[in-house]
Parts: sequence; structure tokens; C-alpha cells
Amino acid sequence: MSPSAKGTVPSTEPQYPSRLDQVIGHHLQRGQLSRQVATGACAHAYWIAGPARVGKTAVAAALAAELLSAEGWPGGFTAHPDLWLDDEAGPLGIDRIRGGEGERGPSLQHFLSLSSFAGGPKVAVVANADRLTLPAANSLLRLLEEPPSDSILVLTTSRPDSEHLPNTLRSRCQQLVVGPVAAAEIALWLASRTGLSSPECEIAAAISEGRPGLALEMARDPGLEHRTEGLVRSWLDCPASGPGGWLELSRELAERGREREVAVAAVRTWAAFLRDCCCRAAGAEELVSLPSFAAAAEAWGTTLGLSGCLRRYDLAVDALARLAEGATARLVLDRLLLLSFGGHPPNPPIPAASADSGR
Repeated sequence: MSPSAKGTVPSTEPQYPSRLDQVIGHHLQRGQLSRQVATGACAHAYWIAGPARVGKTAVAAALAAELLSAEGWPGGFTAHPDLWLDDEAGPLGIDRIRGGEGERGPSLQHFLSLSSFAGGPKVAVVANADRLTLPAANSLLRLLEEPPSDSILVLTTSRPDSEHLPNTLRSRCQQLVVGPVAAAEIALWLASRTGLSSPECEIAAAISEGRPGLALEMARDPGLEHRTEGLVRSWLDCPASGPGGWLELSRELAERGREREVAVAAVRTWAAFLRDCCCRAAGAEELVSLPSFAAAAEAWGTTLGLSGCLRRYDLAVDALARLAEGATARLVLDRLLLLSFGGHPPNPPIPAASADSGR
């Protein structure tokens, strides 16, 4: 059992891939790491940055499994005694970096001081390193300044600019940046992993912003397809409803549900539809990710042109960023709706039959 897994019950479904070629997306980064493993040219420390739930820790764990030759290890590769993995939620304090044996297993420093069980390297993965407290980050920096022999550390973060992650920490690691995964690739991965229908997988992939972890969570929501179609239709009806209707939709989306999840979901689906409009306007129909709204996307692409679609897509992306930063949902939605439908011509098309506008 790995030091970080002490006292836990292993899942019947592997949480992380045990080989780099099992990771969804990130082909260039996986290829680079595979070559380094094969030639014995791995760095002593890695820094993997990218959006939340895009697969950073999957890459890190798969790299660790290959370094340890741990595929097929009894209990799963995360039970390998030469692996230290901390991917829990909440702050990561100095007791986990510098200390002895605790309830959650040995600290990182204690783990690295032990002899290798299998005779190979010792690998430590710190997932979401922005969880580190400042004292913990400083202690980790000292470990990186004088890394123990035959040890490799892998840090992942979606907040590389965190005040708790000094630049000196990053500078001592080989840096990799992973980005969004193609929707088509996520949809195929979801179908193979969940057994869901193609439409369900396509919708989850389309509105996941290229993040497989988020797509997997949404794909398991039985009401996703119906709710997504309802949200897109509510946006498509806006050209005919006027400013009063736009602001009423904003109020409804902002006040429905808790923790603003409905507002975020609404803007995600709208951004996915507008991306399809851009693809249609650019003549790249093969990249459309919401097939059930293909007719509406074609009408918007034809009427607005690529520049008009891009302008509205940029507004939706900006709204998502504002929501992520904690801005008031009602104000963000008001701004998005007023600028999208009351801004510069050409105006969006009015669907001939709003009840079936996506078909």
C-alpha cells in the first residue's frame, strides 16, 4: 500500500491509468515522457500545469507507474511501496512534507529517506500543489534543492501563479503544460469507459471545456442531455424575446440552483453551441460537437459570419472566466445577454419554431 493510501479502501475502478498510453489526450507530453522513461533521461522533478480536471494528475500517476514498472502490482500501482501520492482535498501542511509517520502514512521527507523496496527509483506525486501552505512549500523547496538520489518528484497544479508556489520551486522542475483535450477524443473515451450512448457522451464532451475529469462527472448525470437541450433552446429564443426577456432569463439562471452551478452550466452549454457556430461559419463542420443543434448552428453561422460568431463566443468565454473568479452570477449573465443580443449587427437569427429550434 502506498504511503498516501494508508487506511483507504481501494476502488473497484482504477482511479488513475497505469501507463502513459492509457491517458486521454496530451499526446505530445506523453510522448516526451515516454521517451525519457525509455532512455533513462528523466528529470529529478516535474511541474505539470494545466486547467482543473484536464488530466494533470493522470499524467503524473501514469508516469510514476511506468518509472516503478508497477502495472499489475498487487492492489493496484498506487499500492506500490515506492510510491508516495497525495491527491486529497484540503490544505497540504508541513506535517505531510516534513515529519515522521502519521495517520496518513509517512511524510514526504520520511518516505524519501527510506530505502527503495523494489530496488528502483522512489517516486512522489504531489497533486494540486497549490494546496501547499507556504511553510510546506518552503520545506518542499529545500528537498528539491538537494534531491535524494534515485528519487523523482512530480507536482501538478491548476494555479501556477498561487502565492504559495514560489517561482524558485517551479524553476527546479522540468515544466510541462497540458491543455484541453479534443471533444471528439473525450466522447470516445467516455463511451468506452461508461457504456453510455453516443449522444450522451458527445454532449458531456462538448460542454466539458476539454476537461476529461469534468466530462466523466457530467456524463454520469442522467438528466444531462435533456437539461442541455433546454438550456440551449432558452438562449436560442432570446433574439425574439427582447431586453426584458433577456434579463428575465438572467434572473432565472442566476437564482435557480445552489452555488451558481446552473449559471455556470448555462454558459458552458452556450459556449459549446457558439463554438459550433464558429466551426460552421469557418467551413469546419467536422468539428461540430453538438449534433442535435447542427441546424441552428448552421443558421447562426450563415447569418452572423465567422466574426459575429467569434465575438459572441469570446463573450461566453469571458463570462465563464468571470464566474470562475467569483463574480456575481446575475451581473455576469446580464452583461453576457445584453452584449450578445443587443450589441453590434448582424443580429442572431430568430428560430422559425422555438419548440424545435435545435432539430
